[in-house]
Amino acid sequence: MRAHYFIMVAVFLISVSACSQMQVGYLSAKAISATNAGNFAKAEELYLKIIELEPNVADHHWQLAGVYIASRQKAKAQKEIQVLRRLGRDDLADQLFIIMNKPDE
Repeated sequence: MRAHYFIMVAVFLISVSACSQMQVGYLSAKAISATNAGNFAKAEELYLKIIELEPNVADHHWQLAGVYIASRQKAKAQKEIQVLRRLGRDDLADQLFIIMNKPDE
């Protein structure tokens, strides 16, 4: 009986994980579309939802920081850069720092 319970729990956890990944994929596609359309408020909203689901995925923070840079929200972008550094992704943080501090052409 105990083995049966363990298998049921394992199957449930796998299905929840797969569902979460599908949701993140769907939200990511919508966020990219919103960003490309210049709808930065919608893109921000979507990336924040994604980060709620997967808070330790550096790419999500990198994308959100890009939205903040594009919409000239430097303070918010800087916070995401700090998150990237805490996640050990100095490479991504450095890229964003350079982009954010590049003179307007």
